[in-house]
Amino acid sequence: MTGEPGRRLASGARWVWRVQQLLFWGAALIAAVVVGGQLDGALALLVRLLGVIGLAVGVLLVPELQWRRWRWDVRPDAIDVQRGTLTIRRTLVPMSRVQHVDTTRGILEQAFELATVVVHTAAGSHEIPLLTLRDAGELRERIADLARTADDD
Repeated sequence: MTGEPGRRLASGARWVWRVQQLLFWGAALIAAVVVGGQLDGALALLVRLLGVIGLAVGVLLVPELQWRRWRWDVRPDAIDVQRGTLTIRRTLVPMSRVQHVDTTRGILEQAFELATVVVHTAAGSHEIPLLTLRDAGELRERIADLARTADDD
């Protein structure tokens, strides 16, 4: 593999991930408060404190770390994707394996005017999430053109 991919996700990706973390850890905090209400003393305080810490770390630290580690590049021969929070995973998808490519936009992506490019191969699919609408459209077209060229070779 060459050096790490150079392209980043849209900066709005951090906000999408913050909202997702807020929803998850907000529910966990509510559960911690309820469970903590059933306990006494230090254990009750510990359960509630863990919910607060999880919320703070999940909303403030995790999205930033994910965004800094997410990288992608498209070369004529392959799509190179690097992602992760604590463990970093790197995937190289040969252009000759690409069957089709599309874009999707979930509710949060629509709210932040972002889109995800999904690359389909016989072995499954690979995503490059949370790109600007323009970048996602251009990337989808570029991958489709390169995959068509790879099939011609």
